[in-house]
Formats: sequence, C-alpha cells, structure tokens
Amino acid sequence: MAVALPHHSKSSSPRKVVYLLPLTDYGCPDVAGTYIYMPPPTDPAYSICFQIQGTSSICREGSLWVNIPAKGEKFERSKYREYKYVATHPYQIPLCP
Repeated sequence: MAVALPHHSKSSSPRKVVYLLPLTDYGCPDVAGTYIYMPPPTDPAYSICFQIQGTSSICREGSLWVNIPAKGEKFERSKYREYKYVATHPYQIPLCP
C-alpha cells in the first residue's frame, strides 16, 4: 500500500494536493517502515487525510500526536503536540495555523 496518494481538486486555481494516510486500529500508519516522509511545504499547502475505520479504537478518546512545531516555534524532533480526536466528518486539525 502506498504511503500517500495524491488527489487533485477540479478547479482553475492552483491545485491543492491531498495525501491519504490509512491508520491501523492502534493509530499507526498502515504502511511499510517506521517513518512517513512527506515532501517539503508547497503553495498552496497540501493536506494529509487520515483514514480511520469507524470501528477502530482510535474513535473512542483517541489523539493525534505530531512533532510539527506551532507557528513561531523551533522544530524539535522529540517535542510533540496532542490533538484530541472528535468524531465528526470530516474532522480538520489545523497543524500549522
């Protein structure tokens, strides 16, 4: 299974790429390997869509942990921020405000 599948919108404005990342029942990326490598930032910014099965334990009090720094903060590989999962469709998390 591919790490990310680009999906393009059908508009005349610059194309926004959306990557699909399926997650296991434990919340781990459902791909080969340990890390997910994403391309550098683009303009317009791309999105990552996490695919979670409705019966997954993630849907019950799950969290997304990312090491993307908040705006104005320096990147630290071992510093993570938590985003609580709220069961809505679609659920959007602004990682870089």
